[in-house]
Amino acid sequence: MYKNNIYIKNHKEVAAMGGDIGVCLDKYDHKHGLKHDAVARAQYKHWRAEVTGVKELLSERDRELLGL
Repeated sequence: MYKNNIYIKNHKEVAAMGGDIGVCLDKYDHKHGLKHDAVARAQYKHWRAEVTGVKELLSERDRELLGL
């Protein structure tokens, strides 16, 4: 699932950023000079929701971006 997703590949670093999932992603982007990528973020949240079982991680917009 989402083999080329930078956030999934670096999940441990993303998760260690501290804060809620959006804050972690913002901090990771800032640290690595990445532009905001809504689709990649939605993919990460979907993957994370599948791993943790917490479906609430995905917003309605995330679901739309992923076609869910």
